[in-house]
Formats: sequence, structure tokens, C-alpha cells
Amino acid sequence: MPRVTFEDSETVADITVVPESEMHAHDTDCDSDQSDDEATGDHNRLPSRILKGEGFLPNSDMQLPNPPDDDPGCSSSVSQTETRKVSGTNEKVTTPAQANKKYQIPRYVPKEHDPGFTSDDPVDIFLTFYPKSLRDVTLEMSNLYADQKGKTLNLTEDELLTFYGILLISGYNTVPRRRLLWSDDCDVSNNAVKDAMRRNRFDEIMSSVHLVDNMKITADPFFKVRPLFKHLNDINNAIPIAEHVAVDEMMIEYFGRHGCKQFIRGKPIRFGYKIWSLASSSGFVHQMEPYVGSHTHLVETGLGQGPSVVLGLAEKAEVPPGVKFYHDNLFTTLSLVDEMTLRGYGSCGTMRQTQLHNVPFTAPQTFKKTPRGDAEYLVEAEKLIVRWNDNSVVTVVSNMEREFTETEAKRWNKQKRTMDKVRQPKCIQDYNTHMGGVDLHDQFVSRYRVNIRSKKWWWPCFSWALNSAMKDLLSFQRLVAQTLLLRHGTKPSRQGRRSSMAVAITDATRFDNLNHWPCNTGSRYKRCKNCGGRTSFACGKCDVPLHVECFKKYHTE
Repeated sequence: MPRVTFEDSETVADITVVPESEMHAHDTDCDSDQSDDEATGDHNRLPSRILKGEGFLPNSDMQLPNPPDDDPGCSSSVSQTETRKVSGTNEKVTTPAQANKKYQIPRYVPKEHDPGFTSDDPVDIFLTFYPKSLRDVTLEMSNLYADQKGKTLNLTEDELLTFYGILLISGYNTVPRRRLLWSDDCDVSNNAVKDAMRRNRFDEIMSSVHLVDNMKITADPFFKVRPLFKHLNDINNAIPIAEHVAVDEMMIEYFGRHGCKQFIRGKPIRFGYKIWSLASSSGFVHQMEPYVGSHTHLVETGLGQGPSVVLGLAEKAEVPPGVKFYHDNLFTTLSLVDEMTLRGYGSCGTMRQTQLHNVPFTAPQTFKKTPRGDAEYLVEAEKLIVRWNDNSVVTVVSNMEREFTETEAKRWNKQKRTMDKVRQPKCIQDYNTHMGGVDLHDQFVSRYRVNIRSKKWWWPCFSWALNSAMKDLLSFQRLVAQTLLLRHGTKPSRQGRRSSMAVAITDATRFDNLNHWPCNTGSRYKRCKNCGGRTSFACGKCDVPLHVECFKKYHTE
């Protein structure tokens, strides 16, 4: 806030520069998990959005010339209103600031929904959220891709569902290499997989599975997986949207090379593809959109990347008025809250210090030194802006609260080594309650994630979609995987070749000269392992049919 002196008078005034809206925020995209005091800047190197911003003189009759109509200014600001401070003790506010009590968020009316089925079968539930339209596209494009490569695949729906079942099994029954699932070695073999599909057939399907026609490629970096997100969004949009939803980013883990791979410091998954998501508090994702720069399929509102993501997801999901949105400081701006108010949505989110503009709050570094639980707030028009001191300084803006109210929260006191009760603003409590939907879905997916990998860059998205249609229950995923193999798998007509490891283990036991005794099995005659004749005797340790006269020769030669 520079200070200037006018030449024709002795008046000294502070000029406040309000930056223009963040229209090109994607050029400097950064992690959304920063606190207010971590986002700093250098006042000696101001960006163009600050230098081109609108300037005015607060608390003064002097006015600067109005900017032209085509000059972009701040799309939303907060007027100079008295800021109230609240102690973190049990004191109550006696003279709260006045708000516009006539304004109310429209009442939430649940959308009527016909589920279309009433089955409790886990497979039916899975196939509902991994729709038939997506499976049909996978069948058609996989066979087409094989033909383009000069191969004959002839993939059927039963084989595709069996293929899905094997992928799901790899999520909770992991082996170092996928081929070990078909091994005869007792420590790694999986009879359910071996009895459902041959290993070579699985490899053929995995090398040819596709979602698009490669002859119709476009400039979209996510061209190969667009049908995947389209069909999943179509089926998810059929589910009624809950009253409280959260907007956040998900990460699909990927360590290869791709232009859309992102790095977010401090996230459980730091490297991978970023997916903008709209999810309910229970973890159900209603809308998802991959972040691919200029090819991201979301409307550009002119309010910046964060607001465009929130408003774009709301439009694509056809969110009805009255729904309450929660978003972190990557998305929240004052202009977003104003736009959400105009559209009839509730909006609550944390804010960065750089987005507060002319809000007269105490600096985060100074406010951090106050006792835990202290708060200051400002009520203006339809917005309530609150700054609260917890483990770090938190700033929240909401259009759903008409007055500043507080509740109690428990925090650990290091000095007393006990739990203390501190005052907590009601809007922050609501934010903590409803914000974690996207993170909850990430937790569901990561627990039993498909472990079979591929060198194809889009394979993580394909396998992630299968886990996204699952529930957070090991028993549910096991039931789905085993039922798919039993219903749609085909048992091989003959047994495959034994592995070299199995032969080596058998030979080590055969020649150890310990506790090998012939015994009468009492069963039908079998072929002697040494001479091929019929016998009812066998080695009790090796479990191999042997004549008594062939017993010594088999264990020594």
C-alpha cells in the first residue's frame, strides 16, 4: 500500500491497489495446501496483474479517475467495514456486525431418482457404476485396435469381465509379477485365476485393450481416455447430488513421462495426473475432469482458474440451487463467492492472504502470536470473512452465515498435556465436516488398487476407473472379483507347463534322502513315474506313484 503526497496540497493518502482477476492463474498453478502465511511475495517485483490493477483512496473524499470500461479490474471486493475481534476464551460477542439478513440461500430440494434396479448383488452394483456403454466401447475399440495391428483378438464380453476380475484380484492378492498368478508353485499360484483364463490369453487382451480409434486422434493430450471419463460422469450424474459437496483435486499415480503429469508437494500421491472432482461428503464423486491445461473441458469464466473449476464442475454436473459447496484456498476468491451467491449456491472455503485484497485483517505473522482460539471477522453484504488462530492462521469466507457464531473445539495443550476447549467459528466447523469428500474417495481407491501395471501412459487411468467403481470394503471387492471369474471365466481344457521353479523344488525334495518310504495308497492303479507300469504304491513324501523295485532308482538317479 504505497503512500503518496499530492503536489497541490499537503494531503497524504494511502493508495490501495486491487489486482485484476486471476484470468491466467493456470500459468502459476501451485499446491492448494498452503496456509495464509506461506504464500508470500516480493513487493519490489510486482506482476502485471498488480501494476494494472484498479487504485483507490480508502477513507477519503478524493477519487482517482475511473478506469475505462474495457479495463479489467477486480471483479469483487470488500468495502471498508469495521472488523470485530473475538477472544479465544468463552467470551461472547455483544455487538456483532450487521449482515444482509434478507438474503438466504435457496432451500435444497433433493432430486427425484429412480435407481432402475433393486439388486443387492455386488456384481450388479459394480456393473452399474462401470456401465455397459463403457464396456461396449472397450470391446469395439479393442477388437479394432487388434485388427489395425494385424492380429485377431475376437474379444467377447465374458472375456472382458473375466479380465476385469483378474485386475481386481491383483489389488488385494499381490505378486511381484503378474505371470506368477498362473504359476503352479503353491506359494504364489491362484487357482481362481488359473481356472478362469489362460495366461497367454490375458496377455493378448492386455496388449490390445483400447477405448478409442487411433486413426481419429486429436490434439487433446487425454484423447485416449476421454470415453472413460465421459461414461463414468454420465452414470454418476444420474445419482442425486447431496446437499453438501466438496471441490478438490484427485491424483492418479503415474511416474512415467507425459506432458500432463503433475507434481504436488505434500500430497500422499505427489506424481501423477490431476483430476478436478466434485464429491459428496460420503466420498461419492459426481463429476470429474482431468486437468490438461488449455484442453481441460471446463468453461472459462474469466474469474481465474480456481473459480472456473468450481463453476465448471457445477455446470457439467447440473447442480441444483441450494447445494452448499466447500473448497480450499486453491479455488476460493471473493469473486467466486459473489458468483455462487448469484447462482443460488452456498459457498465456503479457505482463502490465501493474497486474495483478501483490502480486507482490514491483522497480518498473519502478527495474528499467529495471539492465543489459540482468537478470531476476527468481517460481515459485508452476503459474505462473512473469518480469521481464526489455530495451529496456524486460517481464513475462511462463507455466504451461508448471516452472523458470526462460535462453537467449541478440543485441542491438545502441550504444556498441560491435556485437551483444552477453545472457541471455534461455526463456518470453520462446517468446512471441516464437509470438505473431505474427495480425499475420502482417494482413500477408498488407494486401499486395494489394481497392482498389474503397463507401460502405456493411460493405463493408470484405466485401472483407477475400476477401483473408483468399488466400495471401501475388502469383502465387497473379493465378492465382485470371484463372482466375475466364476460366472464369465472358462476353465482351460488342459493344464499348462510346469515352471522351472516347480521342477527345481521337486528335485531338491526327491534327492534329499530323508524319510522317503513306499506305501500302499489303496486306490486305483496309477502309472509308475519311473517305468510307466501300473502300480498302487507311491512315495509317501513325494506323493509320486512308484513300483517298489523302482523306488531306489527314482530317488538316486
